[in-house]
Amino acid sequence: MLVGMGIVFLFLALLVWIIGITAKVVKRYSPQSVPKSRSQVLVDPDESELVAVISAAIERFRTQ
Repeated sequence: MLVGMGIVFLFLALLVWIIGITAKVVKRYSPQSVPKSRSQVLVDPDESELVAVISAAIERFRTQ
């Protein structure tokens, strides 16, 4: 029973180690995504007043 539990523990430790190395490799070689700025949001002319009201409400909520 101890041998079996040891093998499982070693397998899981190896799995965690491999996943950590893979994460580092992916971070190093993957292209960085550029977040979209708020100025790129397209709004219909009919919804501009609604967007202004919602934006004002969000700003007021953040300042409280």
